[in-house]
Amino acid sequence: MHDVADRLERLCRLLGGGELARRAREYGVEEPLERVLGAVRAGAGPEGLRADLDALDEGFARHGIDGLTTRTRAYQPLAGTVGHPVLRGWVCPAARRCSRFTEDEAGAPVGAAGPSCEALGTPLVRVEIPL
Repeated sequence: MHDVADRLERLCRLLGGGELARRAREYGVEEPLERVLGAVRAGAGPEGLRADLDALDEGFARHGIDGLTTRTRAYQPLAGTVGHPVLRGWVCPAARRCSRFTEDEAGAPVGAAGPSCEALGTPLVRVEIPL
């Protein structure tokens, strides 16, 4: 259960100042945090903590904070698959682009008309970004 001890160590370091507890409440994972802290205070072994630590990690990851008690995750393809995922969408056509990005959620074919830039009156530029 060494990995649980490492995860608890990371969590302990983040508890100072109260921000982690505040965010846990905000993100809807206050109960798993309280269970973990209660088990630690009671001197319980690490056996039952993994599910609550996982719930904390997932709750924070949904809000863009990845690797709360674990190392940061990285993309790993499933065995038997090839290539990398690709993000498809449209970006600003201006020489000095704004930050607009419109995701291609429908999987429009290459060459299909996309959204337009109202400032320039021209279509956005289609891009494919390998992840």
